[in-house]
Amino acid sequence: MANPHTQLHVVVHYAAAEQPFNDHDADPAETVGALKARVLAAFHLTEGNLPDGNVAQYTLYLQKDPLENMDKTLGELAAGHPVLQLKLSQQIVQG
Repeated sequence: MANPHTQLHVVVHYAAAEQPFNDHDADPAETVGALKARVLAAFHLTEGNLPDGNVAQYTLYLQKDPLENMDKTLGELAAGHPVLQLKLSQQIVQG
């Protein structure tokens, strides 16, 4: 059994997905940027230019706070809690 102080359960909810992203054994030392890349891949999403000339951007949120520091660790965000619940939001920027 994993040591609860070295593993973290991360759940990321995305409104357009039927099921949330779940990682039951996330590394607390993983950065927000690394997690975001894994979450986008899991949901088959890509940031950047869209065919219509607009730009898709995705932001992770902890409650209502956008996670803008991509170097922050998941352990810092979890603050000792065994489960970290996040939301993924899409923004479309006019091209």
